[in-house]
Amino acid sequence: MIEAKAEVEIRATPENIWNYMVRLDDWWLRSNPNEHIELSLIDTDKIEEGTRFILKEYIAGVRGEAVAEIKRLVPMQRLIWQSTQATYKLFGITFNVDEGGIFELTNKDGFCVLSHHVWGKPRLPVIGWLVEVFFKYVIEGEKKDYEHTYRELQFIKNEIEAQNA
Repeated sequence: MIEAKAEVEIRATPENIWNYMVRLDDWWLRSNPNEHIELSLIDTDKIEEGTRFILKEYIAGVRGEAVAEIKRLVPMQRLIWQSTQATYKLFGITFNVDEGGIFELTNKDGFCVLSHHVWGKPRLPVIGWLVEVFFKYVIEGEKKDYEHTYRELQFIKNEIEAQNA
């Protein structure tokens, strides 16, 4: 499995952070314009459990597309998303991947910690293992996925703290 977890400390109330963060369709594209292509909600304009969305992006230079769903949403605490319909294209070959992420918000004294743990697992056992090894060790995909995820969180932090200044 390929995994990355990034976190940032934000000087703001949990309500301000949560209300900003759950508007994925508003901030996500702007948070990483060199790698993000599209995030579109499907058949709704609300983020809630069951909301489906289209996600297109580059991770470590590898183009991916997914139809994902908000699986669990606990206000002010956790948003879990998952896709069993993700594809990534490497050397012209398309690979099916199960992937997801968990946004978590933790309230500390005077600040909050927002984290995002993302993961992906290629579906085909032998070929998937080879793709995973190539992604992790040859193109340093886990490291780049961490940097990608951290940029998103840093963007949220900067936007929220600028609004509160």
